[in-house]
Amino acid sequence: MFNTLSYIAEKLNAGKVLWGVGASILLNHYGLIDKPNDIDILIDLNDIEKADTILKSIGEKKVCEKSDTYSTKYFYEYVVNGVDIDVMAGLSINHNEGIYRYSFDDNSILQNTKINGINIPLTSLEDWYVLYQVIPNRENKVNMIENYLLSNGIKQPNLLEKALKGNLPNIVRNNIERLLIR
Repeated sequence: MFNTLSYIAEKLNAGKVLWGVGASILLNHYGLIDKPNDIDILIDLNDIEKADTILKSIGEKKVCEKSDTYSTKYFYEYVVNGVDIDVMAGLSINHNEGIYRYSFDDNSILQNTKINGINIPLTSLEDWYVLYQVIPNRENKVNMIENYLLSNGIKQPNLLEKALKGNLPNIVRNNIERLLIR
């Protein structure tokens, strides 16, 4: 999976696509899980067509099923080297109090790692702390991230404060505010 990620990264980087990896790959990077499920990539809305062209050239684009959970502007699935790749631009998550729209841009990438010598931009744990609270049935991942942030410190409180400006369920808003004052 990581060889495939570095292969994809090399192509996206060469294409000057603004992108970042998140979800289980990010949790693995921080040692919170052992084995990622797939590769989740967030793309800047301005670069989605370029990213789609690149990914179709190196893998197979799958037909996506609609989901009541998401109102994401662009959600594409690919298989590259036998690995499932989920690509999102304009990520929006429906919840019982409205829709939370995640704003992905160059400020969303705060750290990079290298795999096989290729630069891999990482989204933040703070953003995924928020996203996993809005996505149903992710309590285990929320708890893992919260415990990590409490133990290691919040590196990007500005991202949590930015999320508070979005349309979040009240319980998520309360959790973020509680975490910020600790």
